[in-house]
Amino acid sequence: MVASKSPDPYSAKHPFPSFFSFWRKAKKPNEDSPPWTRLYRRFTLKELRLATDNFGLKIGQDGHYSVYKGFINGGFNETVAIKMYDNNSLISHGYFLSEMELPWKRDHPNVLSLIGYCIQGSHRYTVFEYMPNGTLHGQLHSKNDSKTLLSWKKRLEICIGAARGIEFLHSGNPLIIHRDIKPSNILLDNNWFAKISDFNLSKMVPTRLSDSDSHVSTVICGTLGYIDPEYIVSGLLTLKSDVYSFGVVLFEVLSARKPMERRILEEQGINVMQWWRQCVEDDRVGEIMDPRMKVEVAPDCLKAYADIAYKCSNERGSERPSMADVVKRLELILLFQECFEADLPFSPSWLASIAPSQRRMSLCLGLSSKTRTSPYPITTPKSFFVIEKFQYCSPKMVHLPTIISELSHLVV
Repeated sequence: MVASKSPDPYSAKHPFPSFFSFWRKAKKPNEDSPPWTRLYRRFTLKELRLATDNFGLKIGQDGHYSVYKGFINGGFNETVAIKMYDNNSLISHGYFLSEMELPWKRDHPNVLSLIGYCIQGSHRYTVFEYMPNGTLHGQLHSKNDSKTLLSWKKRLEICIGAARGIEFLHSGNPLIIHRDIKPSNILLDNNWFAKISDFNLSKMVPTRLSDSDSHVSTVICGTLGYIDPEYIVSGLLTLKSDVYSFGVVLFEVLSARKPMERRILEEQGINVMQWWRQCVEDDRVGEIMDPRMKVEVAPDCLKAYADIAYKCSNERGSERPSMADVVKRLELILLFQECFEADLPFSPSWLASIAPSQRRMSLCLGLSSKTRTSPYPITTPKSFFVIEKFQYCSPKMVHLPTIISELSHLVV
């Protein structure tokens, strides 16, 4: 006699689960099933075992799940990451549902794509695109040699990508508060393109609410060092809670120091966040900077970056900028840095004047392929570009350092 298996929610009404398990493979989810069952591919456990060499390719672990590298054949024919949730935990089951109930989140290049899922008895699995360069946390705190060290410019690009992903979450319908923004939840693909991941703790907020009412009353969750202090005190989770967490990330990217590091507390008598902010207030930003970075950083670029991190990490949520504002400022700072590296003039006053507004400006000038540092395809010399509403221009435009050789008279 065949031993009974743990109940499957899709076959609980049937006395012969093995038969109906076979029948279910060919059956499409009915109208009573959750919407995500019709949006994503449902994998069998056999497929996942085969893809991961019987779950032998472990690449990560958290308190409630493990992550495995897998190779999916057939129509997908790609490398994937498979998250296996703890089947003995109700919290893990809730995490699985949180991941699955945000179906639209895969529609942005800076948000990790969900490919499919698997439900087998009490076991739950999710299948995501694989990120070859791991997490931002791993890159910042790796003890490998300096050949893998992220340059300042690359760090800026990663921050911009992550900020765009968060901005997308904050502008959807419903609004999404991630609630656990940190370097280990910012993944990097083969081209170092940043993607926001891990929606286990995410919360949805109806867009019909005003900005002042866009909050969720909830139990305090997150990662120590990245949690909004206002959220800890009030229990009210807001979009600005993510902004605070991202401010911590910005400081961590600059310094390669973790927010809960004990060394600063022992040496300075204050925690890392207090030290970061005090250095900005005292105009000692250079002390924060990761000493391993060999590439020169434009002084005014460094100050502007630290200023954004400082504003994002304000203890008062109302004083923090929106993620849309953060994206625009970071894009301009990247342009600032590229001009510095290309030895092109850049006026700090111009940066201050253009960022807060939506001034239109246009320019037509030749591009020299000799001084261009962007990884995008090289443009032929003397080609012309017209840029309007610069702070909303595409990433390709942002990465053209030679378009601002005469910044002093570009603002119109």
